[in-house]
Amino acid sequence: MLEIETRAIVKNKEEIINILKANGFVNTKNFLQHDIMFDKEDASLFRSGKKIRIRIEEETAELTYKGFIQNDSTFSKREELNLPIPLYLVMDYKHFLEELGYPMLFQIKKYRSIWKKGEIIATLDDWPIIGMILELEGIESEIKKIMNFFPTLKFANYRLKELFGDKINETGKDLEKLKQEYFNETNFEIGRIELIF
Repeated sequence: MLEIETRAIVKNKEEIINILKANGFVNTKNFLQHDIMFDKEDASLFRSGKKIRIRIEEETAELTYKGFIQNDSTFSKREELNLPIPLYLVMDYKHFLEELGYPMLFQIKKYRSIWKKGEIIATLDDWPIIGMILELEGIESEIKKIMNFFPTLKFANYRLKELFGDKINETGKDLEKLKQEYFNETNFEIGRIELIF
């Protein structure tokens, strides 16, 4: 399956929600999402644009492979394969990947709000360290129409490296300081995210 999506950094969540509602989007789900990334010891897979992930949402889980990102400044386009896995087997899958030479690289817990209109899915994600991100996913021509609803937002093919890097520049704090602050607030270890830089 080809995944097509674009992202924008959000400063005013309520404003974005009001725009979504005014343009026919319906909020279908709100939940805590836990993503665990796996990679070689040097993070070469992630840095090359590929990704292996286990995602946990409420009582469900899935194993995902994402292929190389096609060159596009606005949209992320790449192959995505998703395999549902039983929640009780997540630790077994984690061990399986580790034994194959893909230990956990980093993990992220974020609050996700899903909004839908036709074939377009809009998600509002509250990321640790980064902040709020709006993501639009679906058919490219339809996404472009929806982007016009948000004239103050800059949509781009933002990667995690850029998003974390921007927050470091904005705050003047290094990544270790931001990771420690996040751990102090949540008691949750992000992991070796510095390796994606």
